[in-house]
Amino acid sequence: MEDSYPVDDGIHVLKGGRKLGPYTVENLLEGLESGDFSENDVCLRSGAAECERLRDLLDWEGREDPFEGEDSLDEGDDGFENEEGELPPAPSSEKSIVAARPDRLLYSGHPSVITYPVSLFLVIAGVTGGIWLYRFDPKLTLAAFALATGGLARLSFVRFTHDYHVRSRRIESVTGFLARSSREVRIEDIRSINVNCRGVSGILGIGTVDFFTSGDSPEVSFEKIWAARRLKTLVRKLQDATE
Repeated sequence: MEDSYPVDDGIHVLKGGRKLGPYTVENLLEGLESGDFSENDVCLRSGAAECERLRDLLDWEGREDPFEGEDSLDEGDDGFENEEGELPPAPSSEKSIVAARPDRLLYSGHPSVITYPVSLFLVIAGVTGGIWLYRFDPKLTLAAFALATGGLARLSFVRFTHDYHVRSRRIESVTGFLARSSREVRIEDIRSINVNCRGVSGILGIGTVDFFTSGDSPEVSFEKIWAARRLKTLVRKLQDATE
């Protein structure tokens, strides 16, 4: 029941006659930040038959380089050169991002089962105890398996009623079983991000990530997820890329 982080992986960059990678989306964002990659670099997803530009893969067009100083960029430049060494034409709009397609899913997660120790203990103890008790009385085995089933049902309910998504332009929390409710905010509207990690699970990197746009209450919260700090870093990089 671990989270997939990030969703898209196995992306190769074709540069200088070499096939580099595979990289994840987070690796590509770091490469853009360090200058190792350009948005005009050609890339190829694993299993794909056609190549595409890095900017098309990330669904971003006309993006200004957020990682260079303001004095080094002229107004309207996006801070990247194409393969011929020429700057692309300046966009007619002042917006640095144009939504060409629906958001690409970068992260999908659920609450970690480790944060529900009682249910997890029932599953483990029920299975092992049921096997051990079979030699004494099959009825005791059935009782132990019933406890394990109850714990597993609890963990499954938590997993399938809490879905957390990070896309290239927004984040979303979906809760509920039959009646599903969702809360979402745009990446550029996020003003602060708090990460709360406590106890043994916090040492393992499990925590709650709160996203604030205004006020003292978080608009969206990802509760008890793996790699909480890495998720915060991913969202901050997406924010830097939209500035």
